[in-house]
Amino acid sequence: MVARLFQIECITNLHVGSGDVNYNIIDNEVEKDPVTGYATMNASGVKGALREYFNKVSEKDVLSLFGGNKGEKTIPGAIKFMQADILAMPVRATLGKEAYYLVASEENIHNLIEKRKMLENVKTELVRKSADEKIKAEGITLNEYVELKGKRIYIIKNSDYKKLMLPVVARNKLDNGKSENLWYEEVVPHHSIFTFYALADDEERMGCFTNYVLDHVVQFGGGATVGYGFCKITAF
Repeated sequence: MVARLFQIECITNLHVGSGDVNYNIIDNEVEKDPVTGYATMNASGVKGALREYFNKVSEKDVLSLFGGNKGEKTIPGAIKFMQADILAMPVRATLGKEAYYLVASEENIHNLIEKRKMLENVKTELVRKSADEKIKAEGITLNEYVELKGKRIYIIKNSDYKKLMLPVVARNKLDNGKSENLWYEEVVPHHSIFTFYALADDEERMGCFTNYVLDHVVQFGGGATVGYGFCKITAF
């Protein structure tokens, strides 16, 4: 089994709905991990978005890579997908030169390291560095950061991370200029970063999958017609 870690960087806001019925102020919440409570995309959603993308760029490889029915036979896909977990998200700066800073929780960083160790037998060394100046994001002091794929990701306590709220967008359905349905939708902000693992039967299949997705834009979740969910995929 070949495992490879991929990164999803949100170019636009993302909404992968939880599908739950709720009676809160927010009508449509994003999907969240049942253990951590952090934003996530379940494995079936990741696979579905990537399959749709392959239908456009390499339809001949869809059946072998993703599986499906061929006549009366069900063919298993050569690629297995794990859920995409949020690694970092942009948080508005309240002190410092930048408009925002990418922020991750201690737990996010720990989970990334443990997954790499378990699935790839890779011991990830993330060197923590001290911030160059006094900076804050939403009032939280950012003291340490790590560099991942050329980006600074500041690490904060789990308790502080859980206090950060995802943006909520008001949406409206109009009929001849008249409002028919106003609702509120939670989104994961653009510049957020997710990671997910793909598992392949062999290097050849993994190479085929990687060649088509690497550095390309794939649409995840709902709201494509209003520009939601356009993301760039890279690999570690």
